[in-house]
Amino acid sequence: MTYTPILAVGGTQGALWALCFAVGGGCLLTILSRRLHLPTIVLLLLGGFALGPEGLDVLHPNALGDFLPMVVSLAVGLILFEGALTLDLKEFKQTSTVIKRLLTVGVLITWLGSGLTAYIVFDTSPSFALLMGSLIIVTGPTVIVPLLRRIRVQQKLGSILHWEGVLIDTIGVFTAILCFEWVVEGGGAVALPNFLIRIIGGAVIGGLGGYLIYWMMRKNWIPDNMVNAFALAGAMLIFGATELIKPEAGLLSVTVAGMIVGIKKPRQLREIKAFKAEIVDLLIGMLFLLLVARLELQQFIDFFEMGGGWVLFSVILLIRPISIAASSWGTPLNIREKALLSWVAPRGVVAASMASLFALSLSSKENPVGDPALLESFVYSVICATVLIQGLSAGIFAKILGLQRPAPNDWVIIGAHHFGRELARKLMRKDEQHVLLLDTNARNIALAKKEGLPALHRDGMEAEKLYENEQALFGAGYVLALTDNVELNQLLMQRWAEELNSESVFGWIPLDSPTEEDQLTGQSVFGDLSRPAVIGSELLQGESSFETVLWEEGKSLASGDWHPLFIRRGKQLKAIAQDASLKELVKPEDEVICLRRAEGFLLRALYSGGFLHLECESIESLYAQLAYAATAHVPTILQNQVLEDLNEQGRIFPAFLGHGVAIPHVYCTDLDYRICFVAHLKNGLTIPGQDEAIDFVFFIISPKGDSEGHLATLAEIAKNCRTERLRNQIKGAESIDEVIAAISE
Repeated sequence: MTYTPILAVGGTQGALWALCFAVGGGCLLTILSRRLHLPTIVLLLLGGFALGPEGLDVLHPNALGDFLPMVVSLAVGLILFEGALTLDLKEFKQTSTVIKRLLTVGVLITWLGSGLTAYIVFDTSPSFALLMGSLIIVTGPTVIVPLLRRIRVQQKLGSILHWEGVLIDTIGVFTAILCFEWVVEGGGAVALPNFLIRIIGGAVIGGLGGYLIYWMMRKNWIPDNMVNAFALAGAMLIFGATELIKPEAGLLSVTVAGMIVGIKKPRQLREIKAFKAEIVDLLIGMLFLLLVARLELQQFIDFFEMGGGWVLFSVILLIRPISIAASSWGTPLNIREKALLSWVAPRGVVAASMASLFALSLSSKENPVGDPALLESFVYSVICATVLIQGLSAGIFAKILGLQRPAPNDWVIIGAHHFGRELARKLMRKDEQHVLLLDTNARNIALAKKEGLPALHRDGMEAEKLYENEQALFGAGYVLALTDNVELNQLLMQRWAEELNSESVFGWIPLDSPTEEDQLTGQSVFGDLSRPAVIGSELLQGESSFETVLWEEGKSLASGDWHPLFIRRGKQLKAIAQDASLKELVKPEDEVICLRRAEGFLLRALYSGGFLHLECESIESLYAQLAYAATAHVPTILQNQVLEDLNEQGRIFPAFLGHGVAIPHVYCTDLDYRICFVAHLKNGLTIPGQDEAIDFVFFIISPKGDSEGHLATLAEIAKNCRTERLRNQIKGAESIDEVIAAISE
């Protein structure tokens, strides 16, 4: 009896099942790999073999028939489009000499060296051997990024490997297309013109299509809720139109289109990148399951019987080291660093996809030039060998060479406002403590970079994507959510706790927040401080400063307004949780990093304010004139809102200090700094229920959320008006400068 798998259906139904199963299975395996912190390609390779005819026999890619090459080609095109969106030419110009040589000299050595090896070992034609060599030029960014995170190599080496993987895709793809054309057409007389047609056609259509996508976005012709769908549809249309002119030309066109959109940077680019990244994850999972499930064990047995082991030996242990040696000649890299770069070169999805695409195309021809099975087995063997062997041993190798960074100990601060930047500067120590700032505000990021601080213009909510793919975050061990939005901080803490753990995630949650501590994911800190924006304003005005206290036995913080934030013990930096006792946490020789709220709140508020001479017949008239003066001084202040707040305050708690002094005070949303107006009432103002007429007014307006600074200013006014001599001196002033002089003395 012949066994027929239940799921081995044919026709249209079989094709639909294969496609759906590949998409769903690929997605699940991708999620699982990230949860296990394994290279995605490893599980996808294993999954493809397990689900295909060589395993459980539930996935049959051949059911797609002639449709399979088109699916693969389109998927590769969309992957290249997404990669091109992220290319930054400015950063490429700033890359090291090693990276530029790897993309030129290194590519040539890898191509020719691998081709020569294949020619000698497999006794194939020179053109087919060069085709085989061209397919393993690329090192996969989808593989190298998780690998770098796991092995934690030094930043310099990680940057080289990262940029090589990101930038080499396009070079490798078009080298492979040229070689394929040469093989299929039988020589340069036909191959070269066809290649030029692909280059010119792809560049022109891709350039025009990419600019059209950008132009329509810039003109706001595309609704924001449709921009992702539009970008996807645009890429597919560009690909399809170019393929009608010349097969495989669509790969260049979508790459060029993606580069154009990425360089022009429409305002919707961030959303498009995030959407495309998700689509690419889905496509990679689908591709690998479909392509690997096609492979047969016998073709790999044949490959090694033909001498494939020697080819792998040559590619890994000879050609890569020669490429690194040539690319790093005359650079500051030492022998240990060159050795590690020589060992880490995993291949990924682009190599696999192109190999299968070419194999499918060759198999469809009556008299194929070269062996399609040999082509696939060669590329997939290189992928498996480099991913598994190098991937498993790279961490040990880096440790032996002394090139591995310590366990993740860096801090990520989400919020690059002035407070965040000053805090990062205080926390950073060369070769000990690295701090990275994240913010969606481009101005804040620009200021951080100008000040020499590491910063990324990224959305902290994309925790999983950033943690997995952003090379600058590979050393991240702790995250501090420091935005002005309490709810956003809570969400950020939750997202990052999924990547790290709740003990490593912190956030500014004020003490009066309605959120219960046991409802938080992570630890709340700085709860006794105002909004970060307010603290930043205080730091700018000199009202606050960072102080480091070396702790001793029996030590306590000096008198004054001190707020302990961090404890530094050796190379370890620990944030002080909201409910923690400083004396229980700190040990002798520890450094306590504090925010010190300095005296002089009133003086700085006076510098920002002004002096008024008023005549008032009622408290309502006084409030109206004060509200008008505030708006005239700072146009962003809403006069009606100030007047409403003053009247409301007067009904609840009249702001009378006594001795003829009143201190009306309000908070204002549209204000970044504290203001104090001084008003002299010419004829005084008699208030029912008050024994003394009001003849002098301190009017304070503070940013909303600045409760500490606001109260500190009120306290200083009360202190200065406590003695009759100073009170009379202040009341006798005729200008704001005289008031400041009296208080300063």
